[in-house]
Amino acid sequence: MDNLAIIKMEDESPLNVGIRKSLGRKVRRYRTECGMTLQDLADRCGVFRTYLSRIESGNANPTIAVLAALALILNVSIVELFED
Repeated sequence: MDNLAIIKMEDESPLNVGIRKSLGRKVRRYRTECGMTLQDLADRCGVFRTYLSRIESGNANPTIAVLAALALILNVSIVELFED
């Protein structure tokens, strides 16, 4: 099996999917608590609205830089984005 296939399989593991879904729910919750639209948060973080939508739905795997920007703008720690 080539490395790309291994990465894809690991990326779609139930654990990784669950983490992404949980992260997305947190981002959405904090965003709405701040009264921001998807577009507002995307603009402030320097990402596309569609990418932010994919993060919130658990279908994107954001980089640490994007997580840091989200946490900063949402006024939470990166750790808070992952806490249950």
